[in-house]
Amino acid sequence: MKATRVSPHGKFRYNDRVSMAQYRALIVVAAGLVHSLTVVSAQLSIRTFDDDAIGSTPPGLTFSAARQPNPGRWFVRADGANHYLTHVADSAAPGGFAMAVLDAPHPLHMRASVRLKLTDGERVGGLVWRYQDAENFYLAALDLRVQQLSLYRVVRGNRITLDQEDELELDVSAWHTVRIVQDDDDVQVSLGGIGVMRARDRVVTDGRAGVWSGGGATAWFDDLRVEPEPDRDRDRGRGR
Repeated sequence: MKATRVSPHGKFRYNDRVSMAQYRALIVVAAGLVHSLTVVSAQLSIRTFDDDAIGSTPPGLTFSAARQPNPGRWFVRADGANHYLTHVADSAAPGGFAMAVLDAPHPLHMRASVRLKLTDGERVGGLVWRYQDAENFYLAALDLRVQQLSLYRVVRGNRITLDQEDELELDVSAWHTVRIVQDDDDVQVSLGGIGVMRARDRVVTDGRAGVWSGGGATAWFDDLRVEPEPDRDRDRGRGR
């Protein structure tokens, strides 16, 4: 295959030749690199909300509700230079679930974390993952009223408790970090970097991840991070 270049003075040819096999190999390598970059981008999601305008409803999220008529009010606020997502308490929606879920699906084996501050009202919120719709998902719930962290499965709108830890003695005015790791049917939940509970469940197998607030809670969320579970990726690379 003879290559041709174009100059300002017209076409000219040079003697370097690229075989058709080499050309096809280059195309395959380039396509593979593009695919790899796309997969990494699709599997890793980080939202700090710092680039979102104050008062705006941030893009890339789906807002939904369970056990209440609507998701309530969600928008971006700021504390100095730091922006965060907030849900405003609705006194007409006690006991409900207001959710903000990333539009991109998460990996099957994944970890997710968020910083949250429960400032008023019911003071309950946390993480949601393997979200399929408003009636099917997993939920990690931090409830500062009763100082309790709970792990739930919700299927067809029915909530089942998988594990629970109480008597946490947390500062109700502070930021707290909740993290989950889901590896096949193994679910681990940590609070402030300390493992709190572990359960096995695989009823809901895929979906999206995000945050949730009690309908009657004012909750702040920042540094939402969703990524592949690295140990599982290493095992897959070894052919396990």
